[in-house]
Amino acid sequence: MNDKFIKLESKPHRLDIIINNPPVNILTGDVMVEMIEALKDAARNKDYRVVVLKGEGKAWSAGADVSEHLPDKFRDMLNVFSRLCELIREYPLPIIAAVNGMCLGGGCEVAAMCDFIIASEKAKFGQPEIKVGVLPPAAASHFADKYGLATALEIILTGDVFDAETSQRMGLVTKLVSVDAFEEEVDKFTARLTGNSREVLRLAKLATLKGFELDPREAIKKVDEIYRNRLMSTHDAVEGLTAFTEKRKPEWKDE
Repeated sequence: MNDKFIKLESKPHRLDIIINNPPVNILTGDVMVEMIEALKDAARNKDYRVVVLKGEGKAWSAGADVSEHLPDKFRDMLNVFSRLCELIREYPLPIIAAVNGMCLGGGCEVAAMCDFIIASEKAKFGQPEIKVGVLPPAAASHFADKYGLATALEIILTGDVFDAETSQRMGLVTKLVSVDAFEEEVDKFTARLTGNSREVLRLAKLATLKGFELDPREAIKKVDEIYRNRLMSTHDAVEGLTAFTEKRKPEWKDE
């Protein structure tokens, strides 16, 4: 894969995908296509258990390219943006947005599709689309479920930019850390996930998403089906249970 707008850093059981479109990592259609391909490649790589999305430089991403919102281009832009957001929201592995700067507009929406946002104290979040006469589609379709209706409306209708502490209170930020300890804290958080089986992580995330999407009665049936027919047919579920009874550390095969 010959990437122009992203950088890839492989670590034990982890891939970092770094947006690299200076100066503020605008999400053009080309940038988003590269992100989609990198995410698909990572999902196929059996060594990776976690993916971390980062931004190079002073911004995670200042948003989508405004010129691509105009009438002659917006349909293509929306198509690729929707593909990226849905891929992240339904991603088979845990996915973390590690935000150490501006995270606005489409950038904020993409980060919010991740399972977790780890933010430094200098991070800023917001959906300023309303101020230029448009709306943020991923935020409008998902933020009310994730953060509550009142919070979603405040973010979308005001177009305000919120500091990291306020964003944590709103529910956007999972973990708030100091600037100096940012990389260390990202590594620590990620390590809490990479020590687990890739296949069990995948099935646990799938079950949780299905449980969230369905009504309670259907949810318990679906999760029960995943547990009985998929989880318990894996090597790692049996290995984990056996290791516990034998008082030893499990040896995952990620299958």
